[in-house]
Amino acid sequence: MAQTTASRRLIAGGALAIGLVLGGCVNFTAVDDLKTATPTGTPFAKALFADYAFLARSFGDIGHAGYTTFDQAGSISLNRTDSDVAGVANSFASRALALSRGEDVDPEPGTTNAAHALRDRLVRALGPGMDSYPRDAARAQADYDCWMLNDAVPSQARAADQCARSLNTTLARLESEVQSIAKPAAEPAAPAASTAPADATEVSDQ
Repeated sequence: MAQTTASRRLIAGGALAIGLVLGGCVNFTAVDDLKTATPTGTPFAKALFADYAFLARSFGDIGHAGYTTFDQAGSISLNRTDSDVAGVANSFASRALALSRGEDVDPEPGTTNAAHALRDRLVRALGPGMDSYPRDAARAQADYDCWMLNDAVPSQARAADQCARSLNTTLARLESEVQSIAKPAAEPAAPAASTAPADATEVSDQ
């Protein structure tokens, strides 16, 4: 009987251990997975990965948010700790992880007319900008997504507003840079009338 009881305890203990391991796996988040991810792809993809990863990590451990800033003016304090904010942090991490797998990540859909308009401007600027100005292009997209993702959480209204303000700066800079490379080169001056002698190979009609 004692041996049977010991066996039951061993089985129960093993089941508990398996349950704890499985439970730990279930609780892994995108932020956790980000710890082993590395940026790949184009300079734009690597810069965008870095921006998303920074935003994800700026919340610290989920439930123990860090006090740090991201916006252009250095004033956004991402220090909320509720579950909705954890979802925002994991959204940033998920986007960074997609980039680490070589996937393309488009800007978030706009939720208002103003957001749609800014997204259209961003997409137009990203076309040439991601190759010529990858870091600035990545920052503009990260600012836009920072605005959209935080705007979906009521407690993050202030952060969303600050991300939108930062976007106004970074998008305008990217558009200016893109315009500078899109301007056509000045047309060359028309060549002066040639005074060179006629081709020596011409045969005279006379």
